[in-house]
Amino acid sequence: MNVSFTYTPPKFINSAQEKEPIIFDQELYPESSNKIISHKEVLAFFSKKRGTIISWRKTRGFPEPISKSPMRWIRAAVMEWVEYQGGFKRNN
Repeated sequence: MNVSFTYTPPKFINSAQEKEPIIFDQELYPESSNKIISHKEVLAFFSKKRGTIISWRKTRGFPEPISKSPMRWIRAAVMEWVEYQGGFKRNN
């Protein structure tokens, strides 16, 4: 007995599976993702050391990490901090 089966998923499933562009360097920061930023990437992004990030958390409202070991942040929270609270001036 030979049975054949074909299936075409609905369009909303295909569109949900489309990949979004990668916004970080996968080779340098394999532990990061588009939604999560690793400690190593945070340090490189700001060109600062660990103590500065800790100080910013205490005095400048830098977001708390979502995990402590290994340290990870929500990328959107860090970028929002840069935009609104980081105190960095944009070049116009």
